Amino acid sequence: MQISRRFLHTTRPFCSVSPEFRENFQLPAQYDYRQWFPMHMSVQLKKMEAKLRSVDLVIEVHDARIPVTGRNEQFFRHLYAIRPHILVLNKCDLIDMKKYKQKIEDYYYDMGVEKVLFTDCKKRLPRALNDVKTSMLNALESSKRFNRTVKTEYQSMVVGIPNVGKSSLINAIRTHTLGIKRKAVEAGARPGVTVRVQNRVRIMDKPPIYIIDTPGVLSPNSRNVSDAMKLALCDLVLESHVNLYYLADFLLFSLNRTQDFTYLKLLGIEEMRKGPSDDIQEILALTCAANDFRLKASMGERWDFDRAAKYFIQLYRNSKFQDSCLDQDFFLYRN
Repeated sequence: MQISRRFLHTTRPFCSVSPEFRENFQLPAQYDYRQWFPMHMSVQLKKMEAKLRSVDLVIEVHDARIPVTGRNEQFFRHLYAIRPHILVLNKCDLIDMKKYKQKIEDYYYDMGVEKVLFTDCKKRLPRALNDVKTSMLNALESSKRFNRTVKTEYQSMVVGIPNVGKSSLINAIRTHTLGIKRKAVEAGARPGVTVRVQNRVRIMDKPPIYIIDTPGVLSPNSRNVSDAMKLALCDLVLESHVNLYYLADFLLFSLNRTQDFTYLKLLGIEEMRKGPSDDIQEILALTCAANDFRLKASMGERWDFDRAAKYFIQLYRNSKFQDSCLDQDFFLYRN
């Protein structure tokens, strides 16, 4: 989405008086973020349910940066209540594991989840993948076979919201257990690469275990502004659906809320702005000035605010700030 903002070309220092930061983040009343959650995803959920008769285990993959936010509540009602369930938090390399691992495990233990697995499917760390393998075997061997006692093979299904690394996890496990490096399922860096429930893929030989890849499914219900912005900031929503200006504003709000003012240096504006700001228009204008982000064919006074917003957002996605966990509030009172 194009950001239609116009500022004069200036490099003078802004006022350094400490601002009063917002306590809550709000979007304009006319902006409907619910359009980010397509209703057609419920069709895919029904297809997953249809596969459950032949499934022994459900593996949920989620993003470690938002270990609580965004988990699809419909999965609980339609999938986990019926089959054994494993929770895998992928992209754990993007958070401070020393700070959050125990807190996340304690949180979910209180929720009835005995074990949370942490993975980084890009690096394919053997220890993490072995934990996933062991947890799968334990869950399968201790559960009922659901009317399939005659068969000697197992079948699992991987589920989750878009772009959390479901396909990458399948490829990583397959390579780890079978030594096959060729991709079994297509994985991509954007939401929506997997668009339908896939055919099964063999991931283990002893015992024979197959896995079904599924498309990411976002729940269209029970979404608040904060949850929606967290999902978008983690690149779990198609960028074409997102207003970059509001997303950059939410990032600024989050950084100020946790008193992470490193954005001043990372954006190259610490000499222009001697202290933090709660004004995204000002931050983007300064970022354009500091990095010479101009609109092409512009007559000097127009900055490229889309580019500045993307630059700011990408710093977060590349884990450049002090803390990439957006669910800090869930763990504030845990030792």
